[in-house]
Amino acid sequence: MTDELLAKLQHLIDRQEILDCVHSYTRGLDRHDDELLRSVFHPDAIDNHGRWVGGREEFVEWANHVCHNALGGHMHHITSHTCEIDGAVAQSESYVIFVHRYRDGKTVHVAGGRYQDRLEKRDGEWRIALRRLVVDYRYITDGSVFGDWDGYPKGTQDRTDISYERPLTLPDELLAARG
Repeated sequence: MTDELLAKLQHLIDRQEILDCVHSYTRGLDRHDDELLRSVFHPDAIDNHGRWVGGREEFVEWANHVCHNALGGHMHHITSHTCEIDGAVAQSESYVIFVHRYRDGKTVHVAGGRYQDRLEKRDGEWRIALRRLVVDYRYITDGSVFGDWDGYPKGTQDRTDISYERPLTLPDELLAARG
């Protein structure tokens, strides 16, 4: 393999590892998985969400226990993602749409913005060193029209969520209902 091809391959590997880090962040938030959320930041990282600025440990506590515990559910969706890699430092921009469903069963907060990240590769691992959230729009809407869950599994904000089930199975009552 040529040096040029090796360099291109390493660039693709780095880009994928950076994107995996960004996606692990949203999963760590939405499942309130402190360990996963903590793992995407370097120990000395700083996060800036509006007026809130703090280190990794403070962010995990604030996001997963103070901010999101007040909600009945939430999802963070990464859409467009770009990154520029310069050695062991990368600048990335990840568009995010997030939806927060309040415990009152009626109020839904929708917002969109961009995570501006500086990631650093230390000891062979890409993690966030600095994150700033830019909010481009947000609004509150009435979410009471959703009614019941029509038999769908309801997501949970912890490790009891179906996404942690290994291997994924179908409950016996649903197998029997197949007819």
